[in-house]
Amino acid sequence: MKKHWFLVFAIVPFLILTVFSLTNSSYGQSEDENNFLSKTETFIFVQTFVENSDGELVTYLTSDKFSNLYLRELDILLESEVSEKDPILSIQGQKYQVIKRKQTISHDRENVIASTMLADSQNGALKIVARFAHDGYPIIPGDKVQSVWTFLKPVG
Repeated sequence: MKKHWFLVFAIVPFLILTVFSLTNSSYGQSEDENNFLSKTETFIFVQTFVENSDGELVTYLTSDKFSNLYLRELDILLESEVSEKDPILSIQGQKYQVIKRKQTISHDRENVIASTMLADSQNGALKIVARFAHDGYPIIPGDKVQSVWTFLKPVG
Protein backbone atom coordinates (compact mmCIF):
# COMPACT_ATOMS: atom_id res chain seq x y z
CA MET A 1 0.00 0.00 0.00
CA LYS A 2 2.83 2.40 0.83
CA LYS A 3 4.31 1.85 -2.63
CA HIS A 4 1.12 3.10 -4.24
CA TRP A 5 1.20 6.33 -2.25
CA PHE A 6 4.83 6.79 -3.18
CA LEU A 7 3.89 6.50 -6.84
CA VAL A 8 1.02 8.94 -6.49
CA PHE A 9 2.88 11.63 -4.52
CA ALA A 10 6.40 11.35 -5.95
CA ILE A 11 6.61 9.82 -9.37
CA VAL A 12 3.29 10.94 -10.92
CA PRO A 13 3.87 14.69 -10.24
CA PHE A 14 7.41 14.33 -11.58
CA LEU A 15 6.10 12.79 -14.80
CA ILE A 16 3.43 15.48 -15.17
CA LEU A 17 5.99 18.28 -14.70
CA THR A 18 8.33 16.63 -17.19
CA VAL A 19 5.63 16.37 -19.84
CA PHE A 20 4.53 20.02 -19.36
CA SER A 21 8.12 21.28 -19.48
CA LEU A 22 8.56 19.72 -22.91
CA THR A 23 5.44 21.29 -24.43
CA ASN A 24 5.02 24.68 -26.09
CA SER A 25 3.09 25.79 -23.01
CA SER A 26 6.22 25.95 -20.89
CA TYR A 27 7.72 29.28 -19.85
CA GLY A 28 10.00 30.98 -22.32
CA GLN A 29 8.72 29.21 -25.42
CA SER A 30 6.46 30.67 -28.03
CA GLU A 31 3.81 28.97 -30.07
CA ASP A 32 6.06 29.20 -33.11
CA GLU A 33 9.70 29.37 -32.10
CA ASN A 34 10.76 30.07 -35.69
CA ASN A 35 8.60 33.21 -35.82
CA PHE A 36 9.64 35.19 -32.74
CA LEU A 37 8.99 38.54 -34.40
CA SER A 38 5.56 40.08 -34.09
CA LYS A 39 4.02 42.22 -36.80
CA THR A 40 2.72 44.64 -34.17
CA GLU A 41 5.22 44.61 -31.30
CA THR A 42 8.79 45.82 -31.11
CA PHE A 43 11.43 43.14 -30.51
CA ILE A 44 14.10 44.19 -27.98
CA PHE A 45 17.53 42.69 -27.44
CA VAL A 46 20.14 44.00 -24.98
CA GLN A 47 23.82 43.14 -24.62
CA THR A 48 25.80 44.29 -21.58
CA PHE A 49 29.61 44.40 -21.60
CA VAL A 50 31.68 45.14 -18.50
CA GLU A 51 35.32 46.08 -19.02
CA ASN A 52 37.85 46.65 -16.26
CA SER A 53 40.17 49.67 -16.19
CA ASP A 54 42.64 47.76 -18.43
CA GLY A 55 39.97 47.40 -21.12
CA GLU A 56 39.58 43.64 -20.56
CA LEU A 57 36.11 42.12 -20.84
CA VAL A 58 35.10 40.75 -17.42
CA THR A 59 31.33 40.25 -17.87
CA TYR A 60 28.98 39.73 -20.80
CA LEU A 61 25.20 39.40 -20.46
CA THR A 62 22.48 39.30 -23.06
CA SER A 63 18.71 38.99 -23.04
CA ASP A 64 15.50 39.42 -24.99
CA LYS A 65 13.35 38.71 -21.90
CA PHE A 66 12.61 41.60 -19.57
CA SER A 67 11.50 41.82 -15.94
CA ASN A 68 9.79 45.15 -16.62
CA LEU A 69 8.76 46.50 -20.00
CA TYR A 70 6.65 49.64 -20.31
CA LEU A 71 5.29 49.73 -23.85
CA ARG A 72 3.91 53.28 -23.76
CA GLU A 73 7.25 54.68 -22.59
CA LEU A 74 9.04 52.50 -25.14
CA ASP A 75 6.92 53.90 -27.98
CA ILE A 76 7.65 57.48 -26.83
CA LEU A 77 11.38 56.74 -26.63
CA LEU A 78 11.57 55.10 -30.04
CA GLU A 79 9.57 57.86 -31.73
CA SER A 80 12.11 60.40 -30.45
CA GLU A 81 15.11 58.19 -31.28
CA VAL A 82 14.26 56.93 -34.76
CA SER A 83 16.16 58.52 -37.63
CA GLU A 84 16.55 58.05 -41.37
CA LYS A 85 19.97 56.51 -40.68
CA ASP A 86 18.35 53.53 -38.94
CA PRO A 87 18.13 50.74 -41.53
CA ILE A 88 14.93 48.96 -42.51
CA LEU A 89 14.98 45.18 -42.95
CA SER A 90 12.42 42.91 -44.48
CA ILE A 91 11.89 39.64 -42.61
CA GLN A 92 9.31 37.18 -43.91
CA GLY A 93 7.59 39.96 -45.84
CA GLN A 94 7.31 42.32 -42.83
CA LYS A 95 9.44 45.47 -42.63
CA TYR A 96 11.26 46.36 -39.40
CA GLN A 97 13.32 49.42 -38.59
CA VAL A 98 16.52 48.53 -36.73
CA ILE A 99 17.24 51.05 -33.99
CA LYS A 100 20.50 50.40 -32.16
CA ARG A 101 21.74 52.57 -29.31
CA LYS A 102 24.63 52.34 -26.82
CA GLN A 103 24.82 53.52 -23.24
CA THR A 104 28.13 53.67 -21.41
CA ILE A 105 28.62 54.22 -17.69
CA SER A 106 31.98 54.46 -15.92
CA HIS A 107 31.90 53.54 -12.24
CA ASP A 108 33.81 55.26 -9.46
CA ARG A 109 32.96 52.94 -6.54
CA GLU A 110 32.46 49.26 -5.75
CA ASN A 111 29.00 47.86 -6.20
CA VAL A 112 27.01 44.90 -7.48
CA ILE A 113 24.75 45.62 -10.44
CA ALA A 114 21.71 43.32 -10.54
CA SER A 115 19.80 44.70 -13.51
CA THR A 116 20.30 46.38 -16.85
CA MET A 117 17.92 49.29 -17.27
CA LEU A 118 16.86 51.60 -20.05
CA ALA A 119 15.42 54.90 -18.89
CA ASP A 120 14.25 57.99 -20.73
CA SER A 121 13.47 61.56 -19.72
CA GLN A 122 9.79 62.12 -20.51
CA ASN A 123 7.79 65.18 -19.45
CA GLY A 124 10.59 66.30 -17.17
CA ALA A 125 10.82 62.99 -15.31
CA LEU A 126 13.10 60.00 -15.73
CA LYS A 127 10.98 56.97 -16.64
CA ILE A 128 12.09 53.33 -16.75
CA VAL A 129 11.38 51.89 -20.19
CA ALA A 130 12.81 48.38 -19.81
CA ARG A 131 14.62 46.40 -17.15
CA PHE A 132 16.43 43.08 -17.43
CA ALA A 133 16.96 41.62 -13.94
CA HIS A 134 19.85 39.16 -13.57
CA ASP A 135 22.04 37.58 -10.90
CA GLY A 136 24.33 40.58 -10.92
CA TYR A 137 27.98 41.33 -11.46
CA PRO A 138 30.51 43.10 -9.27
CA ILE A 139 32.09 46.36 -10.35
CA ILE A 140 35.03 48.29 -8.95
CA PRO A 141 36.26 51.84 -9.59
CA GLY A 142 37.39 52.22 -13.19
CA ASP A 143 35.05 49.57 -14.61
CA LYS A 144 33.04 50.59 -17.65
CA VAL A 145 29.59 49.16 -18.37
CA GLN A 146 28.29 49.39 -21.91
CA SER A 147 24.75 48.33 -22.82
CA VAL A 148 23.86 47.93 -26.47
CA TRP A 149 20.11 48.07 -27.05
CA THR A 150 18.73 46.78 -30.36
CA PHE A 151 15.10 47.34 -31.31
CA LEU A 152 13.29 45.87 -34.32
CA LYS A 153 10.26 48.08 -34.73
CA PRO A 154 7.56 47.07 -37.24
CA VAL A 155 6.95 49.68 -39.94
CA GLY A 156 4.31 50.01 -42.61
